[in-house]
Amino acid sequence: MTFEIFTLCDAATVHGGKMNVLGSFDTLSAEGFPTNHTDCVVACRMRTTGEDEGPVAIEMHIIDPDGKDVIPPVSNRLEGGSHLHHHLWHIRGFPLPMPGTFFVDLIANGVLLCRNPLFVKKLAGRSGGEAA
Repeated sequence: MTFEIFTLCDAATVHGGKMNVLGSFDTLSAEGFPTNHTDCVVACRMRTTGEDEGPVAIEMHIIDPDGKDVIPPVSNRLEGGSHLHHHLWHIRGFPLPMPGTFFVDLIANGVLLCRNPLFVKKLAGRSGGEAA
């Protein structure tokens, strides 16, 4: 199994076999905590090969600096064999209880395959508000 794209972004679509990604990011800033990020997409483009036998169970997690899920894990099942897979997980808001390094994880059959950091920072000299 190989990954061509695994990113947190503002928007993404798949049309005619092409994945279109808008606004890939790894940092959010907020005036105060706790806060929420309102809307984003986790975009994943991956290939399975003939070596990937049978169905593959994948899960996407967003975890906080303490290792706790900030949203319920999202799961899908893939066919094994040689295939191209596109996954777009639209997230309609998730809590950011504190600043720190969060992670977006992709797990297949119980094994962590990809981990991207999400840096959550406090804007200096401000209080309250939504993450940007």
